[in-house]
Amino acid sequence: MLRLHMAKLLVKAKELGDESVADVAQRTGISRSTLHRLAAGTKEPSLATLWTLRDAYGVGLDTLVYDDPLTTRRTAASRRWPAPAPVGRRRGSG
Repeated sequence: MLRLHMAKLLVKAKELGDESVADVAQRTGISRSTLHRLAAGTKEPSLATLWTLRDAYGVGLDTLVYDDPLTTRRTAASRRWPAPAPVGRRRGSG
């Protein structure tokens, strides 16, 4: 799962005078709740969100996101179908 690298974003934001997530929200039009969910890793950033942040702060996409192997592994495991139950012999068939 891709995660927003909030620490790097806030460093760049502070260079431009934005001191808080509320300031980032105001500059970008991305809601504070969305920014908090992105920072917490409960929401994966969309390409549109990343583009908006990139344009607002002049940073590359590779600076804004990173791949979190723990959430990637957990997410992939949760998407797998459970193994089918073994088929037993039917009564009266043997």
